[in-house]
Amino acid sequence: MGTIRVRFIIVALVVSFFAVGMAAFLNYFKYKSTISSIVKSRVLVIGRNIENSVQASLQVGLQFMELGTMNQLLAREKASDRLIRGIDVFDHTGQIIYSTDRSRVGERVPNAWTDAAARAKSTEWSTETGEEHIAGISLKNNFDLTVGYLAMRYSADEVERAAKVAGREILLTSIMSFVAIALVAPLALILVIRRFERDLRALEAAASHLEDRGGDAPPAGTAFDAAIGNLRSSLREANGALDDLRARLDAVG
Repeated sequence: MGTIRVRFIIVALVVSFFAVGMAAFLNYFKYKSTISSIVKSRVLVIGRNIENSVQASLQVGLQFMELGTMNQLLAREKASDRLIRGIDVFDHTGQIIYSTDRSRVGERVPNAWTDAAARAKSTEWSTETGEEHIAGISLKNNFDLTVGYLAMRYSADEVERAAKVAGREILLTSIMSFVAIALVAPLALILVIRRFERDLRALEAAASHLEDRGGDAPPAGTAFDAAIGNLRSSLREANGALDDLRARLDAVG
């Protein structure tokens, strides 16, 4: 009987560990994705300021390739947020026209940038290259034609730092939840299984008594029938208790 109790407890602990572990895993990546979106939105706010300035210049008749104050504008916007490492403006071929880093002018951006801009269903696009994340905006003229692309390079450290902090908190909470479940679940199972074991012992005793009588069918209303009835009742209660425990584990997850 003790073996059955141990097996039930082990199964409950394994299920609890899996449920808490999966909940922690999913919450971590959900939080990391949320932080990444928040940081990208923060960078895109600066990009919209640049986009508005470009469109204002185009409206007064200036050519996109002849915006003399563009480099100063990019440098000013970069200085407004320490998160941004650099800002580049390139054409449809991927050649950089304006940049906060003058040495990059004339170079070509990675194909991943142009591919991400081409696949975007809106003017906003993004991609990741190694240690840098790229948030971009497609620049359009008055005729809604794309004249170039704005790319803002920012560090992935901010996202990783916030994700590590959240990961430690989620891990600590998960450990505390598992410890609490590991203490409560065995106690609940012991209470349920104790009656189950008692009824099994009564059933074994009745079966032994039946064997001693030579295998004759027991008369109605004997201890054998009572043991069967108690066993069925215990099984129903055990099933209900297990359903309740499963619901609590789902709630914790």
